[in-house]
Amino acid sequence: MIPILLIVASTVSAQFDINGPTQPGLPKGCVGSFPNTTRCEQLGWHITTPDPCVPLDGIPRPGEQVYLKDPQNFCIMLPNPNSIFLQNNYYSWGKLPTIVQAEGFVQSYCVGDYKPPGALAMPQYGIRSAHVIKNYTVAGSRYIQIHGKMDCDLLKVNCTQSFPGAYDDGGQYDDGPYVSCGKEPYSGTDASQHPGFPHYLEMAGNGLFCMRICEKGSEVVGGPCDLTHDTEGCEKFMKVQFRDGFTSTDLSTGVSTTLSVFIPPLTTSTSTAAATGTNGAQVSTKSSGALRGSLPLLLCFVASLIL
Repeated sequence: MIPILLIVASTVSAQFDINGPTQPGLPKGCVGSFPNTTRCEQLGWHITTPDPCVPLDGIPRPGEQVYLKDPQNFCIMLPNPNSIFLQNNYYSWGKLPTIVQAEGFVQSYCVGDYKPPGALAMPQYGIRSAHVIKNYTVAGSRYIQIHGKMDCDLLKVNCTQSFPGAYDDGGQYDDGPYVSCGKEPYSGTDASQHPGFPHYLEMAGNGLFCMRICEKGSEVVGGPCDLTHDTEGCEKFMKVQFRDGFTSTDLSTGVSTTLSVFIPPLTTSTSTAAATGTNGAQVSTKSSGALRGSLPLLLCFVASLIL
């Protein structure tokens, strides 16, 4: 006998259906936020009609706020395991969505103790490396970014590649507005942690991720959070190289910090080869500079000044 949930699931193929199911926090018949791609193309990527799914719980929604402080304290977006759409079209059928398939159906996951409203804890060892760059050198174009490797199996994301180097499972999450066919128009940054920096852009796929948080007005073409490079990937758009380890660099002061964490090697078998490397243990630095952590790992904290 086929479960009733799966019978209903077959009809949940759009973000809005007045007679369909409703995601908590959204108006009746709404399960997501990403506008219909075909319609966006027909309208020149500018929607003139009102959004039928404006959240009842505000924008950015609880559970859809990103945050970035350092390599061990940040939140990124991942597919929402509680999404009705993803449950009915992927999880209930024993499948995992890719990053791009989950556009419009996201959940913020956090490394470290701090979590914005509605955020979930990142699964332990889900982040395999993280490198933070803070660039406040140009007023009006200031940003902070992170890039690294992730364990796709642990995070329940499909990172299968059609061939080595393919970016076919890559996707982009950003706060572009509904009228511009934004992919996550109900998401944003945690304003309490990033005043004046309301924009973010996240790319992920193939076991890799990157994210930028930018100041107001910098989401325009040519800006650090330019939303028009969604098919290029992290290496091309953010000019980053993926490697193991955890580092933080402030381009304004020239200070670079390296956090080394010794942990067991990656043991999962189906993630992409790019997702190997060291793992992000939950650690933080006290004001005195002493390191504390909740895991029985061997930690080494090294700070150096780039001359």
